[in-house]
Amino acid sequence: MGSIILSPQQLGGLLDILVHHETYSEAESFKDPDAIEHYGYPFDISAQKKGSEDEKSLSPLLQLLLTRLVLPIPAIRDLPTEFWTTKFRNLMRRLGEADLSESYDKGTLGSRKRLASAASVIHECITRGLLTGVPNDKLPDLNQKYDVHKAEDLIKAWDDVTQHLVYGNLIEELFDQFAKSPNIEDHSPAVKAAIDFAIIYIATFLHHLFVLSAEGPYLLKLIDNVHSLVPYTVIGQTLRVGNAGTMISAMVRLFLAKVSVGAVSNWLGLTQNASDGMNLMQRIISLVLEWDTGDFRKTIESIKQSKEKPSESHLAAIDEHLQASREQHAAIRELSKREEKSIIIALLDAKDKDLAVSLTEAQHTQCMEYYSAQLAIRDREKITEALCRQSPDLTTSIVRDGVSVFEPMIRAIHKNVDLRKHISSVESFLTDLIATSKPKKHDDGQKQNGAMPPSVEDYVALLRRNRRLGYEYLHDFAEGCPDLRKTWLDWVKNSLAVFRQIPETNGSIPAKTVNASSYGAAKMDKDLQSLFDNLPDEKKSNVKDAIDAHAMYLSTLGNVSITQTQSIIDRVDELEKGRTGGSMSGPGVYITRWHCLLDETIVTPNTPRGPPRRGKEVKSLKALGKTEAIADSETWDPDALEEEKGHARPDAPDVSAVVDALRSQFRELVADISSKGIPQH
Repeated sequence: MGSIILSPQQLGGLLDILVHHETYSEAESFKDPDAIEHYGYPFDISAQKKGSEDEKSLSPLLQLLLTRLVLPIPAIRDLPTEFWTTKFRNLMRRLGEADLSESYDKGTLGSRKRLASAASVIHECITRGLLTGVPNDKLPDLNQKYDVHKAEDLIKAWDDVTQHLVYGNLIEELFDQFAKSPNIEDHSPAVKAAIDFAIIYIATFLHHLFVLSAEGPYLLKLIDNVHSLVPYTVIGQTLRVGNAGTMISAMVRLFLAKVSVGAVSNWLGLTQNASDGMNLMQRIISLVLEWDTGDFRKTIESIKQSKEKPSESHLAAIDEHLQASREQHAAIRELSKREEKSIIIALLDAKDKDLAVSLTEAQHTQCMEYYSAQLAIRDREKITEALCRQSPDLTTSIVRDGVSVFEPMIRAIHKNVDLRKHISSVESFLTDLIATSKPKKHDDGQKQNGAMPPSVEDYVALLRRNRRLGYEYLHDFAEGCPDLRKTWLDWVKNSLAVFRQIPETNGSIPAKTVNASSYGAAKMDKDLQSLFDNLPDEKKSNVKDAIDAHAMYLSTLGNVSITQTQSIIDRVDELEKGRTGGSMSGPGVYITRWHCLLDETIVTPNTPRGPPRRGKEVKSLKALGKTEAIADSETWDPDALEEEKGHARPDAPDVSAVVDALRSQFRELVADISSKGIPQH
């Protein structure tokens, strides 16, 4: 096959495929406790040594984001080395060693899966910017007219503002604007339109999280529980203390102090690492994680008391498997996939083949429910143990370190800003968010189970009526803390500079310039073309076909996103006039890419024999047991909502040929890019 030169659209599609799959692969790898050991800097200081090929990260995209944007954050950059190499590293190991359940085992997509995939998609959007940069075009006029009722104008405003943030002085102007006034939208028409655009995207994300996700009502209930447990009144009273040092000490004691026999004996030196109980922060974590375990236990008891229940031997085999090692869990999972039988049949076969033969289909369903409920209880106990009960107490130590490095900032803010007002703002926003996310009672609109779910426009209205709360805090901060304002401005400017593209020159570019900018679209395109060129000829055709299909898919998604943006804009005014109903789907290619990750997830068959199911088949189902925790009047069918509004997403093409052929080479490329930005000591 002759030489094939990929077009810019094809190269963009290829990068999107590789970044999308690599990002989630890296995030998913942290199920293994050893993943953190291969992360490299900052968890392994030896990775700072130049020229050490063995020390390059096996999670290069995550490392790229952490080293370029997170570690330079004011105060975060002052954390001691042992915070990363010992405390955070060991906490990640603990969570990995907990061997938490997977979606495959439970037969549905749980909260952790949905949140991890959402975070992965947001991460990949940022990472693509770090790899390619923002195009360096002529700076547009921000004071030109933008029609806020047209989707194309909002998108143009967003692009224009991004251009000025990265290559102009807009960020300095915005900081100055906040120092003068809480209304940042007075800066220019472009900024106002860009904020309107951002609100629509954030509203769409919240809508998908709380409405179109089957786990949405459950997540909302968790937030509501945390909200009710946080002592806002006590916090407000503590903030009234005039001396900042006394206030910080009181707040730390309120949330982190422990009073138990173990704590006292450790302090006296009579014991070492004895369990010293939980502080208020850990008690809140524990209560939130355990609030619905009673419902799961009810499910277990109802199965045990059922007339057609599985035998004691069946349930005992499941209980025994729950206590098995990580390796045994993985082996049974693979056996289930390979032999196309459910996880229940696989684990029973491994114990005693006669157990699986004697199981009826009704008993199999009960065993699935029993296993799912037991896994849910076990997961919560393991997370609580890792965060709240194990010694040494890494969670409290990590929080104390965080408070310590932020203390100078807290002192300055406490002295110059009335924090009580803003704590009240946080409380009122969460109250409004919870109220907005609950079903509406109207006589018209799409109803399910007697309830009308919130629309995207409801969340747009939520953000619009609460945005001033954020503006007022930023104004008070910028006006009252000029030194801190400069500190944060410097960090933001340096972070935005990372997204700049380096002009192509024939001469060498100083290393300082390279590290302070993106890798660059031109260099990335060249490297991607090289990866493609080095493929065997027999693979190039299939890889190119997959790239073409994906590039066309992205183009279709972009057009659909524009249409949905316009639909939201048109409906917002109707909602403000008191009309009910609204959109059940919003714009954003990233939303569809999030659903792609969920759709591709493999889960166990729900019948004794059969091929594994895909996430697309089960993502509208809540985990067994959670249905009891949420009233029927507060739930709806997410799939039906989208079908009612005709917002079916186009199916993603099969790009496995690209992933299989280029995944390892791309990881090596990104690892090399990431390693060049690690500070050397």
